[in-house]
Amino acid sequence: MFKSKRRQIITPQSEHLKLVGTLAMLWGNEQFDAPPIERNAMISGMGLHDRGYGYLDNSPIGGMSDTEWEVIGRRGFDMPSSDIVADTIVKYHIRRLASGGKSEIRKAMFEDFSKAIDDQLKQHGLSKELFDRMDRITDLLDRISFEFCFDAPANGSISIFSRNGKNEETVVQYHIEDGEITVSPWTFSVDEHRGYLVAYQTDGYPERLHPVILPYHLKKK
Repeated sequence: MFKSKRRQIITPQSEHLKLVGTLAMLWGNEQFDAPPIERNAMISGMGLHDRGYGYLDNSPIGGMSDTEWEVIGRRGFDMPSSDIVADTIVKYHIRRLASGGKSEIRKAMFEDFSKAIDDQLKQHGLSKELFDRMDRITDLLDRISFEFCFDAPANGSISIFSRNGKNEETVVQYHIEDGEITVSPWTFSVDEHRGYLVAYQTDGYPERLHPVILPYHLKKK
């Protein structure tokens, strides 16, 4: 769950995932190619990238020990999926999270996850390069939703491959403030998009729910 940096509300992981899946659904235009996979696999893989938390989770992002996160990370990584492409997208994301720390727990997770991914790629004849490149997109969309769910002004950037089969990279920047999400250069198939997430008042969550609507406006910078 994401605790707002400005007020007493909580956004669960399930809503964070919903925004990432929406961004994945909208991805691609004349300047930015959609990955050469089935669109539904991209949406479900990126939209379920942190699938180990559950619907109304009570695990604070930035407030868990590595021991606590290991349970969630391994549960999400090992969760069965009928779509091997979507599943590999998820596994790539969770492995990347495991690489972000120096503890023995995270090192062990990274090693285990790397071996499992290598085996999965080989078993199903999947391209390592393709999934390496797609993981940049997952990372970008995750960061946008991640910052939005913390409910405070934020900005950042990440370098992605804009064209399939080419090695030129493009730095994509984003800015988030007061429900406005601006992206430059523009990577999506529509000129703008409006939607909402559902957060909850901190008092009583998750046993007693007091919903708070968080509207957003995705637009060009």
